[in-house]
Amino acid sequence: MTSPHRWLAPLGAAVLMLAGCSSSEPLEPEKVEPPGELVASEKARISEPGVAPQDFTALVSSNTDFGVDVYRKIARPGENLFFSPFSITQAFAMLYPGARGSTEAQMAQTLRFTLSQERLHPALNALDLALNAHAGVTRGDEGTAPTFRLVNSSWGQKGMEFEPAYLDVLATHYGAGVRVVDFANEADSVRERINAWVEDQTADRIENLLPEGTVTRESRLVLTNALYFKGAWRAPFLKQNTASTPFQTLGGGTRSVEMMRISAGFEMVEGAGFDAVALPYVGRAFRMVVIVPHAGRFADIESRLSAEFLDGIRAGMQPRYVDLGFPKFEVKQEFPLVEPLRALGMVDVFSDKADLSGVSRQVALKVTAAQHQAFVAVDEEGTEAAAATGVVTGPVSIPPQFVVDRPFLFLIEDVETKSVLFLGRVVNP
Repeated sequence: MTSPHRWLAPLGAAVLMLAGCSSSEPLEPEKVEPPGELVASEKARISEPGVAPQDFTALVSSNTDFGVDVYRKIARPGENLFFSPFSITQAFAMLYPGARGSTEAQMAQTLRFTLSQERLHPALNALDLALNAHAGVTRGDEGTAPTFRLVNSSWGQKGMEFEPAYLDVLATHYGAGVRVVDFANEADSVRERINAWVEDQTADRIENLLPEGTVTRESRLVLTNALYFKGAWRAPFLKQNTASTPFQTLGGGTRSVEMMRISAGFEMVEGAGFDAVALPYVGRAFRMVVIVPHAGRFADIESRLSAEFLDGIRAGMQPRYVDLGFPKFEVKQEFPLVEPLRALGMVDVFSDKADLSGVSRQVALKVTAAQHQAFVAVDEEGTEAAAATGVVTGPVSIPPQFVVDRPFLFLIEDVETKSVLFLGRVVNP
């Protein structure tokens, strides 16, 4: 039976495509592809990486600030926005062990990698393991436990020799090896296989991640990450309470949206120029934080986004019983990563100056393309509204209203680690 809870299903995928630099000798492919061959280290993934608490905190905070950097580069006036900074970080982190010299330095600066290579990869591994541990847990809540899936995969040209140390990092901290394919003779077929893998990992929501022409016979390595999350609201909205409601746009007009309603207890904070509310999912390990700027303050509050700003919101949250109105919405975003990252200072890795000799010394590599795609839907799919009715106690008097009827910022985070998995805004539902 379909769950009666309202489902939020955000997901994202990032992919990097590498080819030989123009100054290098072309790699001669083999004539026959061994089916299913995987080039990988013999080392197993480390299940309990020893990570200092300050390293873990630095990683999460830095990734949030990196996400804000990208947000500001891809935001367009009057348009919604949604992406996964965590997925982008994962994809580039799998390339980072092979970077050297100025290529490594620029990647560290742009991606906000403040930890050394020796400390960064264990910290990312620890975060991945922590996030997976928080999925599938209800903690006594009614409803279906959240689903969280983070998977990495690498696809390399057969006949290519990878540095053992690079394969060791992929295996021990990302649980990945390199799947052998034949870009030289079957580029488009390989592209379709990679797209099919991403579609499968994201429940068919991320389609055609690699457009035609992004994978060519010169491609040598493709690094992919797919992130999938699905959670049911801990305090589910009831379908019969949803009604058409005016939504104030940034331009001063209004448009009609489907506004969901629920009277329940939520953590909230009233800040300088904004209000914020946290909507937890079943199990309370994950939640959506919605930041609603006051009238005329959207650009100001948006400009304040940072890890420090979000920490202040979290610290100020207090439980309140309110009549919450929250719009149904759907956002799909697809964009190339090269130009935003170049603008942030990561230049060499996309040029013939790239030094990725830690990946392979057989052929000089550079990143020829990088794509990201993300999708989120907040809706009311369910079969029986009554089955979603929980007994929620609150004051006898009519609760105050908090209606999200104007543009808002939102993020989906893991509560314990404060890791921002997705970041976005809705200005035009």
